[in-house]
Amino acid sequence: MRYPYPKAMRPIDLFPAEIAGRSLAPLAGRHGVTLGAIAKNEGRYLPEWIAYHLAIGFDRIVVYSNDPEDNQNEVLEAIAKHDRRVQWIDWPSLPGNSAQNSAYRDLLRWCRTPWVGFVDLDEFVVPLEDAGIHEWLATIPEDVSTVRVNWRGFGSGGVSSPDYDLVTRTFELAAPRQWGNNHHFKCFGRTALARDATAHNIVAASGRSALSDFEPFEMINFGISDRVAHHRIQINHYQCKTFPEFQARMRNGSVAVPIGHPGHVLDGSRERFEKLDLNADLDRSIRRFDAVVDESLKRIRGFIAEVAPPPR
Repeated sequence: MRYPYPKAMRPIDLFPAEIAGRSLAPLAGRHGVTLGAIAKNEGRYLPEWIAYHLAIGFDRIVVYSNDPEDNQNEVLEAIAKHDRRVQWIDWPSLPGNSAQNSAYRDLLRWCRTPWVGFVDLDEFVVPLEDAGIHEWLATIPEDVSTVRVNWRGFGSGGVSSPDYDLVTRTFELAAPRQWGNNHHFKCFGRTALARDATAHNIVAASGRSALSDFEPFEMINFGISDRVAHHRIQINHYQCKTFPEFQARMRNGSVAVPIGHPGHVLDGSRERFEKLDLNADLDRSIRRFDAVVDESLKRIRGFIAEVAPPPR
């Protein structure tokens, strides 16, 4: 399901008239959850990412498509046409506008599941003990309105060629749990209380903020915690993959800030890649979902069978 926006209009100003016609019926149950993301040139990775998150129980997936140059929109349209749990929205970059922050704020305005969360396309939400995302959400204390889930960064594992099948089956070596970058987090929040969202954070009107162990923490720059907690859940962050893929992703620039902002240009150097490419520990925790993911991925690949693959 596609919802294009005229390039002359600021997306955030289109509420409520444009949004009123696209909300799905409210989801029954206390633990229904929507996963939001913004994507640019992610056509190759979308089938696995969507299949995985549907398989572990996400009820809605909304992808904001930001000026892609590959087959991303065709992939999204093919999937959304066959599975109403998936929606995509054309979301161009506009002068002076953070495409990512405006997209997330847009979703907060019309999301109707009890919970909402945001991750990137190189991030996978991994329950470590629970059967799926609903079961994990059920563990959250009633007084907690937002939960920050820390990264676990994964390296290349020595893989040098992008000619592989699945990200989650190829890269299984991770940085140490207390590595500095793992202090970054992504956030889940109770939708009714959510008032604002940025790349890493959701601001709630009331309630307690916590890490995944539901204990207090100190937040730095709205996206970093003073400690790392992987209690029952983590975000697998496949930032490296292979060096050619790392370079391609860095060339896309940052959608967290407007084009022209100094932070928009990202460092895709070999030196930075090697600093991030840490492979200390074998972590196959995501593989416990292989059976349900395989079934989900088979369906998704069937939907996109006629879509021309992007070049590797």
